This record gives sequence, structure tokens and C-alpha cells, in this order.
Amino acid sequence: MSQLLDLDAELAAGEEKAVRDVRVRRDSSASSDVQRALASKKSKDENLPPKAIGLLKRAMKIVEDDREAAAKAAKLCLDAVDLAPESALANHALAISLERLGRLAKALQFYERAWRFNPQNSEVYLNLAMLAWKLDMMDGAEKFLRLFLQMSPNHPAGVINLSGVLRDQGKFDDSVEILRAAIYANPEEKDFWNSLGTTLLEKGEPDQALTFYSEALRLQPDFARAHHNTAFAYELLGEPEKAVHHFREALKTAASQKDVIIMTHGLSQSLLAMGELEEGWALYKTRLDPEYSSVTHFLIDAPRWDGDDIQALRGKKLLWIGEQGLGDEILFLQLGQDLLDAVGPDGQLYISVEKRLVDMVQRTYPDAIVGSHRTVKREGKDFRGVTGFEEGLSFDYWTPFAQPACAFRTKASDFPQDPVLSPPEADIAHWREQLATLPEGLKVGILWKSLKMDSKRSKHFSAFELWKPVLKTPGVTFVNLQYGDAADDIAYAKSKFGVDVHTLDGIDLKNDLDQVTALAKACDLVIGPTNATTSLGAAAGGNIWYIHPHGRIWTHMGTGRSPWFTTTRSFFGKGYADWINIMKQVAKALAEETASADA
Repeated sequence: MSQLLDLDAELAAGEEKAVRDVRVRRDSSASSDVQRALASKKSKDENLPPKAIGLLKRAMKIVEDDREAAAKAAKLCLDAVDLAPESALANHALAISLERLGRLAKALQFYERAWRFNPQNSEVYLNLAMLAWKLDMMDGAEKFLRLFLQMSPNHPAGVINLSGVLRDQGKFDDSVEILRAAIYANPEEKDFWNSLGTTLLEKGEPDQALTFYSEALRLQPDFARAHHNTAFAYELLGEPEKAVHHFREALKTAASQKDVIIMTHGLSQSLLAMGELEEGWALYKTRLDPEYSSVTHFLIDAPRWDGDDIQALRGKKLLWIGEQGLGDEILFLQLGQDLLDAVGPDGQLYISVEKRLVDMVQRTYPDAIVGSHRTVKREGKDFRGVTGFEEGLSFDYWTPFAQPACAFRTKASDFPQDPVLSPPEADIAHWREQLATLPEGLKVGILWKSLKMDSKRSKHFSAFELWKPVLKTPGVTFVNLQYGDAADDIAYAKSKFGVDVHTLDGIDLKNDLDQVTALAKACDLVIGPTNATTSLGAAAGGNIWYIHPHGRIWTHMGTGRSPWFTTTRSFFGKGYADWINIMKQVAKALAEETASADA
């Protein structure tokens, strides 16, 4: 056994999931770079014995094929390292094999060994940076990419990856400057223009991003990635028709099956935003493809029902299982009655939801049997099974939560008007009593951010200080419905606006979803972005006002408002993230609501 690595143990451990799902730019594969080095004098310079060179050449020819081949490659590379433990090439090749196997921490260790033995090899810096990026070691990734660019100035892979690392750190201006300098030196490089567009897109400026995507497409009209990014920019701007065009163009020259899946998923949501429900739902099934980046693998021993034949469910035992986030489960929960009708009195519907929803969903659908689901990670993938049902239970079919929509929600008239959730009246009454102890005025619950606010997500939410015109509305008493740490923002509202945002005792706003639903229903009004809290209130028939960063939301199905929740109202600006205008609209509407309540 090698003294440097227990390969059998590494293989048994399975894959480590990257912290960040990054799209790395490379001009050639890492294994190809090592193959070229082995064929050159570099292998002789390192005094690699001929046997080690032969092992490494064989390894690098197969390492990219599949996991089994990568495991064989790793064994060959480890044998070479044992023959020449201080060879940078051998350690580099082993690191590549380990990364291909998903053994990321060990791969990093051998990349570092390769770097120590030959600090002049620029490719090692690039590979170190890429792996550090995946592991969310952002300072290290930036450092190694800057070193790589010192050795290979204006190298496209170095420039584009460094701009991406800076972008993910929220250093948008630095990312822009790196790309501007590269474009000045090489204005015909389409990828520089595309990357600059993406930096501006992530910064929250999709209208500006379009200028640079357009130049990338002028340089190469069939540039699939630029078409895809252009489509996404138009999606953010609330122009799904233009997004659909560019998604279709992107699909004509997509570089890989994984790209096809990502682009098709984007196309499906743009079609749904236009109200093209039949094609939209048909393509939305791509989220279940094993190649989709966010796919969940279900551990259910039964055939999947995809909505094609409703009659096939009659008299059957059907499992309906949550597939995405909590907000999506609440959104699609409305489909439960359709499924109960489809299985009929001789069948049985089993519903598997996020465990915090179990009791509420059981009350909503007493004829169903409700349990929860549990997700585990294996070899870097999410696997989901069911819990809370009787031992040894088998199903005739199973279907993921959104899938029945393609059978039961194909036109606007298919959406029921009645609320889905019915919180106990005693709970609603309790919270109304608590609200009555607050100062007089319309009782308005507010929430304003996501629990996770990184550089990618924060652009979708208004800065809290922009809530000023809403919070200054006379005759309103504001209630905190924001889960997570909201103390600093509440203190800001008090010190800067002179407004109290009241937090009620006796409720966990993140985990006690039954009471969150009852409180949202008890409020005269709730204002906030689309998330679990506003969705729960909406599903219970509460008076919910959504603030959206852009118009033409895909879940609105081309109607301009949510057809799923009929007691809601949506506010949009012009273009993307027009928060000042949106908050003015909300403040005006809130003043009118207050006046109406007083009257």
C-alpha cells in the first residue's frame, strides 16, 4: 500500500459535493495539459523513470471517460507517484484523477505537492484555483489565478475565471476592470465580452449586460452560451418573449447535454411566464433529468407518473412527494385535491412533504395519508426517500410535487379560487388578540430578505433602507415576520425612520409554520418578497402583497398576478430591481388601504 494515499479508502468514501457549482473556463482539459507535458522534455527534466511515464500516459488517456476509468487512472498515477514521489507531473496527474473522482480535499493536497515540486508550472496554479473555487476557498482561488496570470498574461482562462471568482465574492468593480483590460488587449475575444456581461448581470444590471452579450454574439452569432445568458437577462427584465427566442437559439449549438438541460429548463420557465402552459410544463420536466445541476434523486421503488394518463391513477396508491424548496411545496399544494379526485375512493393518496408542513397538510387533506421526506447526500448527489409511513408500504406510482400541473393546470381557468390551507380558527383568534395589544392602526406584517443573502441572491431583494416610504405610512402598525436575524434592520427602522417594527413573542418564525400561517392570516395585510412565509399566508387566503424584482414571473402563468393565490397582489417596477418605484407604488397603495380601513 502506498504511504502517501489509501486509494481504496478514498474510493469507498464516494464523491464530495463542491460547495460552489462553478462553470470553469478551460481551453483544454487538465489531463490534456499533462499529456502534452509527458510528451515533451518536461518529463525528462523531472527524471521520471520510463515506467512512471508509461503509467501516467495510460492514466491521462482514460481519466475523463467515467468514474470507473478515473479510478483506474488514479491507481496508475499513485503507482507513478510511488516510483517518483517528488515528481510534479506525477503528483499533478494524481490530483487530476482524484478531482475527477470527487475526492476534492485529497486532490487539493496533491495539487499543492505538485506546486511545491515545480512552482513554475502555470497549469498547476490554474487547477489549484479552480478546485479552491469549488471548495469556496475564495481568497486562495483569487491568489492562484493572479499568479497564473502573472505567468500567462491575458490568458483567456485566467482572465475569465478570475473575473468569476471576483464576481462570486461580490467584487463586481474589480471583475469589470479585469475584463475591460483584457478586452482592450484583445477586443476580438468573444468570451471576454460574454463574461463582462455576466458580471453586470450578477451585479443586478441585466439591461447593461445585454450590450456586452450583443457584442459577443456579433463576434460569433451561434455562440450558445451568450444566447443563453442573453435569454436570462431578458428573463430578469420581464421580457419572456425575447428570452424564449434566445433560449431556442442557444439550444441549436449547445456544447453538452448538461447545457441542453439547463437551457431547456430556462426555456420552460419563460414559456410559462408567457402563459404557454402546454409546452412550458412539458419542458419543465427537464428539472428531473439526472444531468440537471440541482436534480434530486428519489429512492422510490415504483414507476413515476408524469401526468400523461390521469385514468392510470384510478384506484391506485399514489405517492406525491416534495421535490424542491419549501415555497414550491406550498405553491403546488393546491394540486392535492386534483390527485385525490384522480385516485378516487378506491385509491389512496400519500403525500410526503417537508416535516414542518406535515400536520398542516394532513388537516388540509384528511383523506390523504401525510408523511415527510428525508434527503441524504451520497457521492455528491442528493437522494430523497420517505418517512412517516407504515413499514413496508409499496406504491403503484409516485410523482414529484410540480409534475401534476401538466395534467391539471393547462389554462388559466384551471386554477381554483378557494384557499388551500385552513389554520385553526383558535390560532388565528389568538394572534388577532396579540395584534390588538399593539398600537392602533392597520396591522401589517413585513419581511424583506432571504435567510441566505450572498452576492448572487441579494440583488433580488430590496435594500431595507428603501422601505422608508412604506414604513413611514401613517396609520399603520408594522409586525415583524422576517425569520432569521432581523434585529439590526429593526433597530435601523427605529433610529432612521422613527418606526417601530413589532416582534411578537411565542412564535418561531422559521420553524413553527402552523403559527406563521395563522399569524399571516390574522394580519390585516402582509408585504414581502415571494418566500415560504408569504406563500403560507397566501395559501391560507391572507391579504398578501408581493414585491417582485421584475414583471412576468413564471409562476404567474402569463396572467400578471398569481393564479395560484387569488387573495394576493403583485407590485413590479420598470425593468429589473426598480425598487424605488416599487416602494412608491406600495406606499401609495398602503395609504389607500389605510384610508379604506378607516372609512
